[in-house]
Amino acid sequence: MPQDFQQEIISIREWLAKEPHLPNDFDDFMLEKFLHSCYGSLEKTKKCIERFCTTRSHMSEIYTSRDPISSSMETAFSITNVTTHEAGENEILIHQLEDPTLERFNFYDILKTFTLQADMWLMEQKFLPEGHVIVLDMNNYSLRMIPRLNIFFLREFFMYLLEGMPVRVKQIYAINAPSFYDKLFALVKPVLPSEICNIIRFLPDFQSLHQHIDKKYLPSEYGGEAESMKAQHKNWIVQIQQTRSRFLNDNLWKADLKKKSKNNSFENAMSGSFKTLCID
Repeated sequence: MPQDFQQEIISIREWLAKEPHLPNDFDDFMLEKFLHSCYGSLEKTKKCIERFCTTRSHMSEIYTSRDPISSSMETAFSITNVTTHEAGENEILIHQLEDPTLERFNFYDILKTFTLQADMWLMEQKFLPEGHVIVLDMNNYSLRMIPRLNIFFLREFFMYLLEGMPVRVKQIYAINAPSFYDKLFALVKPVLPSEICNIIRFLPDFQSLHQHIDKKYLPSEYGGEAESMKAQHKNWIVQIQQTRSRFLNDNLWKADLKKKSKNNSFENAMSGSFKTLCID
């Protein structure tokens, strides 16, 4: 680990030992990820870890029953592609839905598979990017999705990603935006934090993405030179299924809310004011 974070990691471990509701099974590199995402601030890192662990306990809909070889998870994996690509000092995360009829679409199951891949990323990814760029492919989005979504849960999930996950979100690109995207976004926008709305850019096609991200960092499906998105997604699934036992633990990195002090100073401490953004 970088010398700069050794003392901070010791401090975080000392703090965790005094918080009986928080888990102590974080390895050093994962703690380094939290510190890195919070620019080395101990207080922000503590708040981020607190949010990370407590939210996982609150969101039982997507952090329980995550057996990666169950039929529901295999179905959700089959209609999505999720990949990450290094882009210089940054990291790109791409999410694509491949279910135009929405016959196999289940809101909570899609989020569950995303959490499985996010957990695998936390365990295995050794890259500490300067920032994260999220690409959402809207090619198969439609207004028929709205009744199938829990908009308020989605808002809380977005806030959890921004406030509780060890990431630095710089920009969100929504590509292949349909002609009615403004109507779709208008339905969701009122319940999204302004911070999220301000960093979303809608692009009509994937070629428009080339104006913002060098093609050499994009997967071949988007006219780029990086690893195929579908190939990487399949590899993720294989890795997750091979380490299935880790994800059968419904308490992975969760706070024990029964042991949490009612006077805990970090409760909702970051709500509405997530970690520093760097918008290009």
